[in-house]
Amino acid sequence: MSGTFSDSWRLTKISFRLIWQDSALLVFPLVAGLAAIGVLLLVAAGTFFLAPWLLIGGNRTTSYEVVGLVLFVAAYFVTTFLTVYATAALVGAATLKLQGRQPSAADGWKIARANLSRLVVWSLIAASVGLLIQLISSRIRGAAGLIIGTIAGATWSIATYFIIPVLIYEPASPWRSLGRSAKLFLNTFGRTVVTNLVLALILGAGIVGAAALGFLGLYVLFSGALALGVVLIVSALGVGIFVVLLGATAEGVLRAALYRYATTGNIDTNLLPAAYKTSARSPLP
Repeated sequence: MSGTFSDSWRLTKISFRLIWQDSALLVFPLVAGLAAIGVLLLVAAGTFFLAPWLLIGGNRTTSYEVVGLVLFVAAYFVTTFLTVYATAALVGAATLKLQGRQPSAADGWKIARANLSRLVVWSLIAASVGLLIQLISSRIRGAAGLIIGTIAGATWSIATYFIIPVLIYEPASPWRSLGRSAKLFLNTFGRTVVTNLVLALILGAGIVGAAALGFLGLYVLFSGALALGVVLIVSALGVGIFVVLLGATAEGVLRAALYRYATTGNIDTNLLPAAYKTSARSPLP
């Protein structure tokens, strides 16, 4: 157990260390986030411009529902693909870093682009399953629906934790890659869970700090110090956005590091940063 916690802490430190050494890794979740916002804005604009046509004849309620559903599903699929594609680029770039190389953002996008067809297929599968889980949980009223949705979502997240690196580095279909991903998660269960828990605690502290700064800004604002209050609130928003961006990046780097660990059974001390060399012989759980 001590080896699990020790390795998990070292993996977490490595992730942040790699991001510190190469801030270009932050580009991938940033691009995905901005692109997703762009998609949502396009959907909103499309709904706005289509509204006059929907009001001409027919059943207005039905028209709104149908168009709204189509736009929602389309946006869901597109944003899912954007997330998958950016994650693949991030995992690819992080893997190059773990190999001791110095990749640029273009190298990460190149790796994702080389696996475009597989990523598209997986995005369709992931989005479909996500929608199905939401549909089933919404049809069941009360706490039961919430519990079922939570359990199904958690199970799906566990099974697909390693799906992106598997799709990139192993020649298998998306469905076979899903089974491979689930197997890798079970093989590294202890380290994967503890590492992500450590990361969640660190980022949670950052979010709490940003929220506290925001509440302080509101207090100062309503106390009459307008300029200082605005500065504190804007600073809180900036810190919050940075923490979310850092968290998404660190999570992607962790996936790359844990996948490398899962597929080799040990750590290649010639390729990884010196901070991890002490745990090179730690066995898998």
